[in-house]
Amino acid sequence: MKNFAVFFSGYGRGAMEIIKDWKNGLVRPNLRLMLSSNPDSACLNFAREHGLDCAVVDRKEFGSKAAFETRIVEVLREYAIDYVYLAGWMHILGPTLLQPYKDKVVNVHPSLLPAFKGLHGIQQAMEYGVKITGVTTHFVDETIDGGRIIAQKCIELNPDDTFEQIDNRLFKVTTLITLETINEIFV
Repeated sequence: MKNFAVFFSGYGRGAMEIIKDWKNGLVRPNLRLMLSSNPDSACLNFAREHGLDCAVVDRKEFGSKAAFETRIVEVLREYAIDYVYLAGWMHILGPTLLQPYKDKVVNVHPSLLPAFKGLHGIQQAMEYGVKITGVTTHFVDETIDGGRIIAQKCIELNPDDTFEQIDNRLFKVTTLITLETINEIFV
């Protein structure tokens, strides 16, 4: 069975959903590690309460991106990690991490790529006035949200939708596509 890690930088809402699915026996590969760049993330305590190993690699503690990623790769090797899932990871990955994990890192992004890359995908979709938006899982390469697409799911937007309403509907779709992608790719 393959081992995978989940990376997150913020609160960890999406990462927590992966943990819930794992606890409920829905995740086929072995969830081995939760790795955060944020030592204050609520998801760290949540993960520990559910018996998962956690690591914190704080970008602020490293003088360069390469040093930051070198430490991450060391941690991944310590835990024999085969795959990585980015669930709200707020750092652009570079060659130090991507070379040893080529085609082994997957991201989830809140838009139907290639539309609305980078930050604030939901806000970009709202400002553009699209009628349909969605979520994409994709392999990570050295471009921003430019790797090969794995899966997409869409939702319709209504003219009176608020950001929060769209975010909530997208989050439900995100949990589904995340589980499907992990079970398809990380085996």
